Amino acid sequence: MKVNHDVHLHNYLSSCCSDYQATAFSMIEQAEKTGLKLIGFSNHTWDESVPLPASSSFYKRQSIAYESQIKDELAEYTGSLKALYGAETEYCGMYDVLGMGKEAALQYDYLLIPHSHVHMRNFVMPATEDVTRARAVLAERLSAIEGITEERALALAQKLPEAELEPFMGEKTVDYVKYVSDFMVESFRGLMNNEVLKSYSDLVPISVAHPFQPVGSAPLGPAMLELISDNTFGELFEMAAKRGIGLELNNRAALPHILRMTGIAKECGCKFTFGSDGHGKAEMGVLFAIEDCFEPLGLTEYDLMDFVRV
Repeated sequence: MKVNHDVHLHNYLSSCCSDYQATAFSMIEQAEKTGLKLIGFSNHTWDESVPLPASSSFYKRQSIAYESQIKDELAEYTGSLKALYGAETEYCGMYDVLGMGKEAALQYDYLLIPHSHVHMRNFVMPATEDVTRARAVLAERLSAIEGITEERALALAQKLPEAELEPFMGEKTVDYVKYVSDFMVESFRGLMNNEVLKSYSDLVPISVAHPFQPVGSAPLGPAMLELISDNTFGELFEMAAKRGIGLELNNRAALPHILRMTGIAKECGCKFTFGSDGHGKAEMGVLFAIEDCFEPLGLTEYDLMDFVRV
């Protein structure tokens, strides 16, 4: 088996894409050059009919009305490569809120849903007690400065990156690795049990984007997955398999901690999709590293979700 599809692509319509030359046509052209037979555009999208559970400047700009512009480009393409209209929406695990309702979901060829965007603090994952305490200490010190109101001090403290809060944190009380590991387990379970997703997961193909790969904490990923037992993975992946929800494989698929997880998922009957998470042509090539996991896992085309089999 060879990698012949990539259904996790972002073009310039995603705010996180800095390549404004990343049009649908340019990425289709690159896919054709590399031998792909099917690609899918999965720009970040939040369904306007779903109230944001907390402030998010990112998703305020990623509406369906805005993202659907790509359909006009795809309609003009007449080549042999199959190009799908998808979306990467959001699961806010801390609120059990899914960013795509049923009516909107039915507009798409497929959906990708991440549960591990843990860098989106207090939107996807709550900040730790250590961070919350540090912001409170900083706000108190700022408000003591003449000319800075309490409201302004709170706003400034909220904007400071977590990495710069260390001087205000004091003695740490939270094991961050365990905190994120536990959250990813609960957010995956919450996603599988989400009532909105249940209303359309048998009508629209769904794959979990970069499962158990914590965005913003990638170097700690192996340690975080080590804390998750085979039995826990088995429980969670049996839920996904029963619902027909797939899992995404990416260029990290051959790493030992990912191989262990994927092997359990395969034993549970999960199906897979491939995705580079490419934000422009230059990032599409990383996808082919997935092939390094095929032999160790015994993956064949029959382990893929139906909508990506070409």
